[in-house]
Amino acid sequence: MSDFLNGLVTLVGLLLGFSGVALTFITFFAPEVIQWLALKNPKSWVTVPSRGVENKTYRHRIYSGFTMEVDLSEPVSDGNFFEPWMLALHRPDPSATSYYVTLFFNGLPMDRMLFLQYDGSRNFIPVPLMTGVGDKLYASFTTKQRQFADIVGYDYFGRSFEEVAAEITKSRHNPHFLSLPDTDLKERLTRLQDRIDTMKSRISKTKN
Repeated sequence: MSDFLNGLVTLVGLLLGFSGVALTFITFFAPEVIQWLALKNPKSWVTVPSRGVENKTYRHRIYSGFTMEVDLSEPVSDGNFFEPWMLALHRPDPSATSYYVTLFFNGLPMDRMLFLQYDGSRNFIPVPLMTGVGDKLYASFTTKQRQFADIVGYDYFGRSFEEVAAEITKSRHNPHFLSLPDTDLKERLTRLQDRIDTMKSRISKTKN
């Protein structure tokens, strides 16, 4: 009987020791791996009470050390946010405000994304990354931005973020040409003025 108890105590000790090592590994050495698993399934996140009255907080059902907070109490740009890629969006209300969304692990910030609330407060999506190539700016979204959007984002028409992202990246406003406002616009206005002058001249000759 004593041998059985000794064996049981030894087994429990080994299990506790293994659990401690695993917990230490997860906490200090593998948060990125667990983060990848946590972000993989957006349905595993649930809303929980937030520290701030205006903020929104989400927690993972299984990896409860992971939380995601939408900091609505401190806007980055208040109501006047605009970038050319937004021309691809349906937004009867032109107001748009940006906020940070932060991913925490056991209370420590691990990652942060800039999100945009546009058309008033009807839509909430990540702000795309802008990449310059020559005189063009390309808007695109990273995998992690898409994962964040699947958890905290929303669309007034009920579309998935993949549909909204495609609307932006495949629109005629992407890429944005940096040279258009000055050179090309002046040339087009000059050509337009030439046509107007020519038409005026023809009308004048017809009257005479």
